[in-house]
Amino acid sequence: MKKKWMGRVLSVGLITVALVGGQVPVKAASDNIRVALFVDTGQGYRGVVPSVTLTTEKGMEVTLTGPGGKTELPDLKGDAARYRVDEYHLVVLETNDWNHAQQVAQQMSQRKYEGSIQVAGRNGQTVYQVVSGTYDTYQTATAQAKTVSQATGQKPIVKGPFRMEAGQFKSLNEAQKWQAAFEQKGIPAYPVILSDGGKANYAVWIGDEVSYDAASALARKAIVSFPGFSYQPPASQSYVVLKQDAYGSPDETIWKYVFSPQAKLTARANKAGSESLIRVVERDQRMYRGEMELSEYNGHLTLVNELPMDDYLYGVVGSEMAPDWPVEALKTQAVLSRTRAVWQGNKYGIANVSDTVIEQAYYGIAKESDVVREAVDETRGEIIYYQGKPVESLFYSNAGGMTADGTEVWGNPVPYLRSVMSDDTYPMERANLWYRVMSSDGTTGYVRNDLVTDTGKKNAKGQRVAVISSENTNLRSGPSTTYHRVLSTLPSGAEVAVISEEAEENAYSWTRGPYTPAELAVMINASQDKYKAPRISGNVVSLKVTARGPSGRVIAMEANGTPIAASSPDAFRSIFQQGSTPLRSTKFDVEIIQSDKQMTPLFLFRGTGYGHGLGVSQYGARAMAENGYDYEQILQHYYQDVTIEK
Repeated sequence: MKKKWMGRVLSVGLITVALVGGQVPVKAASDNIRVALFVDTGQGYRGVVPSVTLTTEKGMEVTLTGPGGKTELPDLKGDAARYRVDEYHLVVLETNDWNHAQQVAQQMSQRKYEGSIQVAGRNGQTVYQVVSGTYDTYQTATAQAKTVSQATGQKPIVKGPFRMEAGQFKSLNEAQKWQAAFEQKGIPAYPVILSDGGKANYAVWIGDEVSYDAASALARKAIVSFPGFSYQPPASQSYVVLKQDAYGSPDETIWKYVFSPQAKLTARANKAGSESLIRVVERDQRMYRGEMELSEYNGHLTLVNELPMDDYLYGVVGSEMAPDWPVEALKTQAVLSRTRAVWQGNKYGIANVSDTVIEQAYYGIAKESDVVREAVDETRGEIIYYQGKPVESLFYSNAGGMTADGTEVWGNPVPYLRSVMSDDTYPMERANLWYRVMSSDGTTGYVRNDLVTDTGKKNAKGQRVAVISSENTNLRSGPSTTYHRVLSTLPSGAEVAVISEEAEENAYSWTRGPYTPAELAVMINASQDKYKAPRISGNVVSLKVTARGPSGRVIAMEANGTPIAASSPDAFRSIFQQGSTPLRSTKFDVEIIQSDKQMTPLFLFRGTGYGHGLGVSQYGARAMAENGYDYEQILQHYYQDVTIEK
C-alpha cells in the first residue's frame, strides 16, 4: 500500500475544531463501480423510464440471470434492442395503418407520455400497437388509462403479464414458426426464452392478459385451432418474452426483451466491434463503456452501468472540470472524484452512485480526452483518508477568495476541512466589462461597455457621460444577460451617465436583485412558514447580516429585527431565490440602493464565490496548478491532517 502523509501548507485562518464522525460506506466501490442511469429508491437521484433502448456497433451479448441460473441468450442479431419489465401496460391504439399509429405515438410524446410502436401479426395482417408505460398493479394501470384517455381522446386498453404456455420447443426458430401460426388465427403469441440451470430453453406463450382467468379464456379459444398443446400457466420465473418494436419506420424493427421482474438482464457490446461501447437512447444518446444491467428494482425498470473505476473517472473528471485546464488540476479532480465515489458506498442499494450532479456528473465517454485519461491513470487508486476512513470529498466551482469552515455550511465543524485562502479571481479577470448607468429619466441599470461610447464629457455630478451606440440596447437590473431582467430598452444615441464599472457575472463575483421591500418580504415569509418561525410584518425595511463565520460567510440574518430561520447556514442561499435559482454562495453583503426614479429603497446582494465553499475550489486548484504546485500540494492546501492511500 502506498501512503503519503499530508500535512498543511499555504494554510491561513485555521481554527481548532472538534472531531466529527463521517458516513461509513456500506460497501465501497473498488475495481468496479456501479452507476445508476435510471433508478428511483425514494432518495438521491430519482429518474425512471418505461423502457430502455440500447445500441452498439456490432450487436450485443445478453445474459439472463434469475432463479433459473445464469444463461447466455442466443444472438438475435441487430445493433439495437429495447428492454422492458414484464408488467401491466397500456395499448393506446391498435391499427393496420402505420401513419395513424405514428400520429398517435407523436401525440403521446407531445403530452409527455411514452408511446412506442409495437409490431405484431393478427389474422395474416401486420398490426401496429401504440404501447405506453409499465405499472406494477392493475389499479395503477387502469387509473393511468383514464388519464391518457382524457389527454389524448384515445381509448387505451390495459394489458398484463398473465399468459398461457402452449408448449416448449427445441429451438427459437421452431418457437417462432408456432408463434406465426397462432397469430395467423388472431391469437397473440410470443416466443419466449427460458433459463433452466444455465441452459436456454424455448417456448411459445399466448396472451397479454390482466388475470389468469382471462388467460384461461384465451387458451380455450386457442385450443379450437390448436388442440395438441397443453396450455398451462408458465412455471418459469427466469424468462424473456420476445416482442418487436418499430424502429423509425414500419420496415425496420428491433427486438424487445420483456423480462421477468424476478430476473435481470446484462447487455454488453459484442466483442467483434472495434469499440466496446453501448449507446443509451433514452439517456440523451450517450455512449458508455462497460456493461448495462437491467432489472426491476423498487417497482421500476432500473438501468445500471457497471464498469472499471478508472473508466468511470475518464468520464467524470472531464464533466466536472474543463479538460483544457492544467493536468495537475485534473489530477486533483481525479483523486477527489475517486474518493467521492468510494465514500458514497452502496448509496442506491443496487448502485454506488447515479450519473448526476447529486453525486458527480458522468456523461459516459462524452467528456473524455487524452489529458483526462492521463490524469486518472497517473493517480490510479489514490483516495483521501482521514483517520482510516474515506473523507467526504467535497468540491465546487469557486470559493470567492476563501474556503468555508464546516460551521458555515452545515452548522458543525469538519475536522479535515478548515477555512483557507483560495486564489479564485481568474473568471473575474477575464469577464466582460459592464457599466452601471443612469438614463435621462432617472432609471438606473446596467449596459455592456461595448454598447456605449464615452463622449469625454462629465455631468454636474462629475460622472462620465456616454451615448448608446447600438439600437435597442437593453438596460438590465444587473451585469449579465442570464440572471438580470430587462428594465427598459434604450435607442442609439441615448445619453447616459456612467456611475461605476463592474465585471460581468462570473464564477467569482456576482449580484442578485435589486429587490423591492415587498419582494423580500414574500421570500422571507415563505421560508419562515417552512420552518414554523415568526413571520415579519409588512415590507422589509431592514435586512442585516448578524453573524459571519471564519471565511466571512453568512451564518445568521435578521429582517426588521426578526431572526431569519434556516435549516443550516448554507440554506440562506435558497431563501433569496431568483426564480428557482438560489444565491451562488453565502459569501455576500446586502446593499441598500436608492432608486432615483421612484425614491424607493432597493436591496442588492453582492457576493463572491460559486458553491457551498467546503473542500476544494476548482478555480483555486487551477490557479495553484498554473503556479507550479502538483496535485498533492493542492490537496494538502485544501484538506488538513489527511492521508492519501493507494
